[in-house]
Amino acid sequence: MNLRLSLADKISMTIVIVGIFGIMLVYYISDSYKQFAYTHHAIAIQQLTRLEIEDLTNELKSNSLDLALAIENETDFKRDFRNKRNNDLTQQLDNQFYQYFVTAGVIKLLKLYILDTDFTLLSVSNEGITTQQDSELICPTLSQQALNRYGSEKLQTMSYSCLYKDRPVHVVLVPFGGLNPKGYIQVVTDLAYNLQKIEQSLAMPVQISLIDDQAIYQSDSWKLTQNNPNYPAIHIPVLSEDNKAIMNISVKPDMTVLNKDVLEHRNWIMALALVTTALTVFIVLLILQRSTIPPLAKIHDVLEKIHVHSHTAGNGNRLLFEQLLEQIIKLRRKYKTSFSVMILDLTHFKNINSQYGKAVGDELLQEVETRLSTILRDSDLISWVGTDTPGHKLLPTDTKTSYRATIARLGGDEFGLLLPSAQSEFQAIAVAERIIEIVNTPFMIQNQTINIECKIGISNYPSHGEDEKVLIRNADKAMRQAKSKNQSIAVFVPDLELLR
Repeated sequence: MNLRLSLADKISMTIVIVGIFGIMLVYYISDSYKQFAYTHHAIAIQQLTRLEIEDLTNELKSNSLDLALAIENETDFKRDFRNKRNNDLTQQLDNQFYQYFVTAGVIKLLKLYILDTDFTLLSVSNEGITTQQDSELICPTLSQQALNRYGSEKLQTMSYSCLYKDRPVHVVLVPFGGLNPKGYIQVVTDLAYNLQKIEQSLAMPVQISLIDDQAIYQSDSWKLTQNNPNYPAIHIPVLSEDNKAIMNISVKPDMTVLNKDVLEHRNWIMALALVTTALTVFIVLLILQRSTIPPLAKIHDVLEKIHVHSHTAGNGNRLLFEQLLEQIIKLRRKYKTSFSVMILDLTHFKNINSQYGKAVGDELLQEVETRLSTILRDSDLISWVGTDTPGHKLLPTDTKTSYRATIARLGGDEFGLLLPSAQSEFQAIAVAERIIEIVNTPFMIQNQTINIECKIGISNYPSHGEDEKVLIRNADKAMRQAKSKNQSIAVFVPDLELLR
C-alpha cells in the first residue's frame, strides 16, 4: 500500500512525535527526580538514624555508669570488697538485676563483673547470660585496651560494643576507689534493647536484625507496610568502635506525601506537554492554511486537470498551464528562487497529417508524450515545494541534476513544459537536449516509419518575466526564433539574440 501524506499531515505527525518524545522525557525525568529525591531522603534518614543510635548509645553508657556508681556507693559492697568476700560480692551483683535500672526497663542487664587493677576477675554475677567459664570476660578487647592506659587515663570510664555469641552487647568499664582506683566494675547490657527506642524518636516502623539478617526486633507496624511502595526500607548498619558491623537497623519512612507530589507534578507537566503539542499543531496548520496550503492546493488541482486533459489540446489546457505557472510564481516570489518554462513545437507536423491522415497524427502525438514519459519518473512537482500531490518529474539520464517537469499540450503540435528545478538557462538547455534526442528518434506508427523534429524555446523566471503570460509568450518567441534560425533550442533574450 502506497501511502501518500500531505505537507500538513507530515508536519502534524512530526509535531505529535516530538510531543510524544517530550511526554516520554517528562515521564523519565519525573522517575529520575523521584529516584533522586528517594536517594537524598534515604541519606537524610540514615544520617538521622545514626545520630539517634549515637544518642541512645551514649544514654546507655550514662545509665550503665550510674548503675556502677550505685554499686560502688553501697556500704555492703565496700565492706565485702575490702574483706575480699567474693561470694558476698557475687550476691551484691545479683541483687542489681532486681533494682530500679532493670525493673524499670531503663536497661537490659546481661552481666556484671568486678575486676582488680590488673583486670583479674574477682567476682561475676550469677544472674544474666551464661558464659562458658566463670572467668570468661565478655568483650575482652575492652580490658586489654584499659590495661594499656597510664596515669589519669585509668580514671576514665571506657565503653565498647561487640558481638558475644552473635549477640550485640554494650560494655562499660567504670573505675572505683577515688583518685587511686582499687578496681573496676564492668557492666554488660543488651545494645539492641535500648536501640528499640528509635521507633519512638523517629516515628517510623523499625526492624533490628543480626548481621545474618535474623530479626530480633520488629515494630508492630512493620508488617502492615510490607510491599507498600510508600514505605521503602532503608538499612543502616550499627558499627562497633573498630568499625565492624554488629547488627542492622532498618526503618520505613512514610513517602506518601512525596510520591503524591511527584505524581501530581508529573501529571501536570504531561498535561501541559499535551496541550502545548495540540496547540502547536493547530497554530502550524492555521499558518499553513492561510499561507502555503492554498497555492499548493491550487497547483494540485491544476496538475490533476492537466493530467486528465493531457491528450487534448486547446485554450483549456493553455489556461490550466497558466494557472499552474501563476501558483508557482507566487511560491517562487516568496522564496526568491528561479525556474524555467519551455515551449516545444513539432516541425512539419501538418505534413504528417496530410500524408498519413489525422489518425496517424493523433497517434504520433500520443507516442511523443509516451516517449517523454519514459524519462519521467513518479515524483511530483509539489513535493519540491512542500506537499505530496502526484505530478511529473523529468530526469535527464545523462545529467547529475534532477529536473521536475510538468507537461501540458497547448496546441495541435505544441507542448508547454514547466521545469521548477531548472533555475538556470544551462540547466534548462540540458533538459532540452535530452528531449531533442528522444523526439528526433524515428517513430513506428501503423507500420510506417515517421521522422519528426522539434524546436524548443526557453524562458526563465524572473529574468525573462514575472508574469505567467509573459513567460509563456517569451518562451514561444524563443521557439519561433529557433525555427527561423533552423536551430533546435533557443533561450529568450530581450533582443532575441540566441545563446545557442
